[in-house]
Amino acid sequence: MSTFEVEVLQGRRMVSWGGRFVTAFNQGQTRNYLYPVYTPAGQSVTDETPVDHPHHRSIWIAAEEVSGYNFYIERAYAGRTAGAIRELEASWEQLAAGLLRVTQTLEWRGAPDWSDPDGRLVLMETRTTDIQPGEVSNLLTVRSQLVPGGGAAAPAGRLADGTPLPGAPLAGSAKSPDAVTIGPTKHSYFGLRLADRLHVTHHGVIKDSEGRTNEAEIFDQPAAWVDAHGPLAFGKTAGVGVLPDASFDGAPWFVRDYGSICISTMRMQAVDVTADRPLDQTVRFVVHDGDHLEADVAGEFARFRAEERG
Repeated sequence: MSTFEVEVLQGRRMVSWGGRFVTAFNQGQTRNYLYPVYTPAGQSVTDETPVDHPHHRSIWIAAEEVSGYNFYIERAYAGRTAGAIRELEASWEQLAAGLLRVTQTLEWRGAPDWSDPDGRLVLMETRTTDIQPGEVSNLLTVRSQLVPGGGAAAPAGRLADGTPLPGAPLAGSAKSPDAVTIGPTKHSYFGLRLADRLHVTHHGVIKDSEGRTNEAEIFDQPAAWVDAHGPLAFGKTAGVGVLPDASFDGAPWFVRDYGSICISTMRMQAVDVTADRPLDQTVRFVVHDGDHLEADVAGEFARFRAEERG
């Protein structure tokens, strides 16, 4: 029976199955992310630090507008300094011969300042990643559960012209005092940055569940799933499908030919996270050899949604 191995090497928590490298967990300066990400045949399908968008870290979770804080761009942006999403603890358990579950506890903290040298605790996250290797596809199913961290909101106030600063409550607002507001922002939430040779500009192809192709047709459109694939090492085709849970139904996709795919429910409208209404969302990444048809991405989406209903 094939078994999983988890090894910490050069700062990465590396996961292998039956001697085959699958992926690794990494703690960067501002977020925790998966990289590298391999298909069953050993093709690497993501990029870790692209020159044009160095904050696009392979497979990640992040958001730029979070109650006045920035947890997306890894530097000051729109007047907001960069916060950090950092792992506090992690555990893993092999639930079956082909299933490893990694559970992480992460803190979303604002930048340190004179009032809080550790940075204000904005959100607490429980992130569960199920790793299921296969013959054609490796499945990475990432569930993120967010609750307020209990720290103070970003400093409230007004500019000289009376405009509220980011994070300042509006007069008469009935929002729960513990609410953390995410968005609206295009810089969110589950993200994927493709390896260079999978970019449409490098002969890659992006397809969605409706049969549309590439950014010109898919951008800003709702779809059940999106897949990107193209020629990688030795000219062999490989790619990755992005399969969101039902909470994303109707949400528009953020897809760029230069290799970025994001799905978010807080892009067009704000989402309030409270203790009574935590944010709980799951996305399955189908890391596959061949194209979306050979990997049966549509069939995998149906199986994923059936598991969700069950």
